[in-house]
This record gives sequence, structure tokens and C-alpha cells, in this order.
Amino acid sequence: MHPPYPWAFASLVVVTACVPLLFAKMWTSCFLLAATALVIVPLFRWFENRDASWREDVFRFGREGAARVLDIEPAAPGRADHIVRVEFRVDEQIVHASVIGCPLAGRGLMPEDRVVVLYAPERPTRCLVVRKMAMEIVEAEIVDAIFDD
Repeated sequence: MHPPYPWAFASLVVVTACVPLLFAKMWTSCFLLAATALVIVPLFRWFENRDASWREDVFRFGREGAARVLDIEPAAPGRADHIVRVEFRVDEQIVHASVIGCPLAGRGLMPEDRVVVLYAPERPTRCLVVRKMAMEIVEAEIVDAIFDD
């Protein structure tokens, strides 16, 4: 559970900062401050908490599956917000999903790698890349070899 927005503190800051602005007849600045503290910041916090809660739900209650990495978009300079596109099967259908902020992308994840994903059964495009799968070494037995000299 995420802590609630501190409405009382935000209101106190708005009132304390807006009183001098109102005396100076700076109506626009007072309105912008109130809108930022009482509308914009709580809205961003709500979106952030919603995103974090669905990620937690997928991690705790999601199903595990094997996926193939299709593409990796590079992150912005100095950021770790890579976008990884994966493909996996759910109930005989192929699902294409984009995972934003995948930490494995910065640690050597490449296209065509096999990864383990956790996905929400009711909405498989909500998924998390958990780990990279171990490479399977397939040793083919040479049955008959014909060499032209």
C-alpha cells in the first residue's frame, strides 16, 4: 500500500505561499501554485501508484512463460528506460508486448534472446521480463558424412 497524498501539508503550503501573492495582486502565480500543488502533483502520484500496483500484482500473481526478444530500443542519455519488445504464447495465441524500463536491457540483452516473462492472465500484454534463459546447447550427432575430395 502506498502512502496517501499529504493533502493537509499541500494545502498549508498553498495558503502560506498564496497570501503574499494575493496581496501583491499576482493572481496568475497564485492560481498556478494552487493548481500545481492540488491538482497536477496528485495526478502524477496517482498514475505512478497505479503503474506500481499493477507491476506488483503481475509479479505476485502473474503466470510465467518463455518469450523471445524481438527488439530493444535504446534508452535516453543517462536513463535506464529501455523499451524491450517480446513475443510469447498464451493459450495458443501469440502475444506481442512492449516492456518499458527493463533492467536487463542495459546488461547485455540482445534480440533473439530467450527470456522468462511474468504476465497477467486477463491481460497478457501487461508483462515483466524477469530473467534471461540459459542457452541450450544442442549437440547434433553426425550419422553419415560424405566428403568430396
